[in-house]
Amino acid sequence: MPPPRTRTPRRSVRGVARMAFERRNYLLLGIGLGLIVLGYALMAFDNTRGVDERGVPLSLDSVLSLTVAPLLLLAGYVQVGLAVLWSPRAPAEPAAEEA
Repeated sequence: MPPPRTRTPRRSVRGVARMAFERRNYLLLGIGLGLIVLGYALMAFDNTRGVDERGVPLSLDSVLSLTVAPLLLLAGYVQVGLAVLWSPRAPAEPAAEEA
């Protein structure tokens, strides 16, 4: 039976351990989280306009809460997924010339 494989940390060219995410990953993640927060905020604040004299809530079926906010939420969640999955291309190694 072969010995169990252990995970070794990613190493850069100089042997120093690299982080799994880079600056671009965190930037994409921040943009995605911002879109999610904005989507939920639009959905919540657009529906808090109060009630009329009969007790009927105002503006429950507005364009912001039914169309724009869900699209922002979808875009935000897709952006977070892309931020997690994005990885930089490996640097091209120079071709070894054989004589």
